[in-house]
Amino acid sequence: MARETFSDLILTAQNYLSDDSTSSKTNLSDTQTFLKKEINKGTRLIFNRLRMHKTQRQQTASTVEDQQFYHLPPDFGTLESITVTTGGIKYPLTPIDSQESWDDLNQIDFSPTTFAQKVFVRRDDFGIWPTPAADDDTITLNYNVIHKDMANTDHTAGTVSTTQNDATVTGTDTSFTAAMVGRWFKADSDGEWYRITSFTSLTSIELESVFEGTAVSGDTYVIGESPEVPVELHELIPHFATAQFYMGPKRNIEKAQGHLNYFWTSDFMNNSRRMRDAHGGLLYAVRRYAATGRSNSRLVRRRGSVVSRFNEAWRTTLS
Repeated sequence: MARETFSDLILTAQNYLSDDSTSSKTNLSDTQTFLKKEINKGTRLIFNRLRMHKTQRQQTASTVEDQQFYHLPPDFGTLESITVTTGGIKYPLTPIDSQESWDDLNQIDFSPTTFAQKVFVRRDDFGIWPTPAADDDTITLNYNVIHKDMANTDHTAGTVSTTQNDATVTGTDTSFTAAMVGRWFKADSDGEWYRITSFTSLTSIELESVFEGTAVSGDTYVIGESPEVPVELHELIPHFATAQFYMGPKRNIEKAQGHLNYFWTSDFMNNSRRMRDAHGGLLYAVRRYAATGRSNSRLVRRRGSVVSRFNEAWRTTLS
């Protein structure tokens, strides 16, 4: 199992569409456009079916005095948890999932506490109750991201050098850009993938974690977008795109069915879509992650809260 980039997935799908009678590849620009779209559709399907897969991200912001609502990050999907740090104490906020309950809390401009207690998530923003009374308290938002479509093919121009236990990648004749932040980097002689966390210049970028392999110098490399789904499922995505092409432009239902079977079960001949009949593919992954993953919905409270005498909230004296 290996991480695959957008370019890898496109090439694999094109190879599946090879015409046996002519040995030609359907690599025309319009075919590539079709495959790119279907690759993203297949990735979204996997992403949405694996709701137990970890997709959490954390962002921070600062409170503004008398401002109750704050914008959500553009990639916000669902809320995991949120805290507000006041006076050195990090207070967890309890979600409110009803507009009516939120309105009840905000009937009058009154607060029995000086620290944040509740959060109300809307389409584009979230509200904190009671309304923050000070600037620069830290809001920490933990959330599940929504899937972002891939659009960029691999970047390989120039060569790179790295140092062991250092996060800096130095390029020679490279043309790194700020848009590469969030993509994946691999030095070819090392083979491990690292996420890019910041852009410094055309010849310098920073990795999210230090480069752990042996230092490289003048090495070829790959920077590319990669599906944010488990690596072991990357190989399934070209089969989905190929099936859509056979169902559409190729008009070959038999071949389309075979590739769909592989996408769902890792078996070209398995037509069943029951999880118990699948020993691979997306169906097997859904079953496995459902058994070992965790819930992605912080708003579903499965157990009541336990009141702890060590909770700092209970040490506040009301006046």
